Amino acid sequence: MEPFLSVDPDRPHVAEYTYFSNLKKAVDTIRLVLEANGWPVTVSYSSVYRQIPEKGFFSTVFTVENVRYFRLTISRRMINPVLTGLGIEEMPRRRRGI
Repeated sequence: MEPFLSVDPDRPHVAEYTYFSNLKKAVDTIRLVLEANGWPVTVSYSSVYRQIPEKGFFSTVFTVENVRYFRLTISRRMINPVLTGLGIEEMPRRRRGI
């Protein structure tokens, strides 16, 4: 979340939140928080799911009366990637008879 303008100027705002979850849970949480705070819910699972492979991220700006309040960006982050061989080769076997 990138804030442009604070609704309450006395309250400090945090520029970024990192939330690790599966995409469905993350979008459901975002939709719930937007709706609970009176913002229009313009984020849907299918729109996020389509844009992440195309662009590498999903982004939308929340505007009221032509004033931009914040930008919501959802990006892919690999957690616990599959471990490869790490460049370690197979141990050589002893030759028989030597």
